[in-house]
Parts: sequence; structure tokens; C-alpha cells
Amino acid sequence: MGLLERVSTLIRANINDMVDRAEDPEKMIKQVILDMENQYLQVKTQVAVSIADQHMLEKKWRENEDSGKTGCARQRPPWTRARMIWPAPRSIASRPRSGWRKATANR
Repeated sequence: MGLLERVSTLIRANINDMVDRAEDPEKMIKQVILDMENQYLQVKTQVAVSIADQHMLEKKWRENEDSGKTGCARQRPPWTRARMIWPAPRSIASRPRSGWRKATANR
């Protein structure tokens, strides 16, 4: 076992030495700067989209205020109209009991 440990330690040391020699701090810093510039451009684009969305929403808000609509009045989908006209069905347990049981008990 001692021999295998020594060989594996030697191999790991050689690999780490090769990686250390391959790393050039100047190139690494340049790459980090390029990555940061790309991220900065992405953030600028996202902020521009957010600002455009905000302006569009403000414009719609002003149009709704000008036309007399308030923010509270929302348009409902057509399928909810029936719900407003007809009451919601009651469950079987909450229905008033009729004389059905009494009528069937007397038979």
C-alpha cells in the first residue's frame, strides 16, 4: 500500500504542477473581465426591457383613467357571468330536508 500511495501522490503533484504552469494570471484576469462585460450587457438589456414595460403599463393606466375606468373594475371572463346570475349549487348535506323520508317511512 505504501508504494501505491507514493505513486498516486507523485502523479497528483505532477498534475497540479502542470495546471499551475498552464495558468497565466494575465489571461485569467482578461477572461474574468470579458465575462463581467458580458454580464453587464445582459443586465443593461434586462433593465431596458423592464423600463419599457413600466412605461407601457403607465400608459395603459393613464388611458384607463382617461376613459373613466378605475383600477378596481376588472373585466371578467364570460363564464363567470353565469355564476353571478345563478346562485352556486348547494351540497346535498346543506339542502333543506323535505318530507321525503317521512313519506317513505309511512308506506
